[in-house]
Amino acid sequence: MTTLCTALPEQLNLLLVDDHRIFLDGLSLALTPLCADLRVQAAHNAAEAEDCLSRQDFDLILLDLRLPDLPGLDLLQRWQQQGRLTPVAILSASDSSLDAQAALAAGALGFIPKSANGDDLRQAVTRVLLGETLPSPVADKPQLTPRQQEILRLLADGLPNKAISRQLGVAEDTVKTHLKALFQELEVHTRTACVSAARQRGWL
Repeated sequence: MTTLCTALPEQLNLLLVDDHRIFLDGLSLALTPLCADLRVQAAHNAAEAEDCLSRQDFDLILLDLRLPDLPGLDLLQRWQQQGRLTPVAILSASDSSLDAQAALAAGALGFIPKSANGDDLRQAVTRVLLGETLPSPVADKPQLTPRQQEILRLLADGLPNKAISRQLGVAEDTVKTHLKALFQELEVHTRTACVSAARQRGWL
């Protein structure tokens, strides 16, 4: 991380666009070690972000997907159509691989989950500032819920749905719902293929 940071300029101007003020405060503190003179501007909605951009230039925009007045992706696409060259990284609570893929397709240089710790956040932001496009960890390896991880492990052990539901103490329909989501994510149609694809991705 230290090596990456030394490649950054001593002064950086960042725009953080998110409607959760407490989160913005924490984010600003987490980013402070990036450089000697870090200047952070906060916008709580799309309108404020547009106003900030009309008044000054930024080195990077960290944009939330969920804004109260306009979806983050719509705002990103608007900036792309305007020819705005400021790099944008999506910072989102979403763990959906579809959201990550949509963000990158819309022109974002990275998709950073809000669950990232301070070091991971600073490293991701640094890489974007250095001109890299981050492959989304969400897109490559979606974060399975603890329940999905349990079901996947039991599926790999060869247990049928009824046995999985008994062992986990959940309804059989709940097991089926989780399996359907796993099948869709892995683009498979059978239990055997699901286990095989999960192993290939390192989930088992």
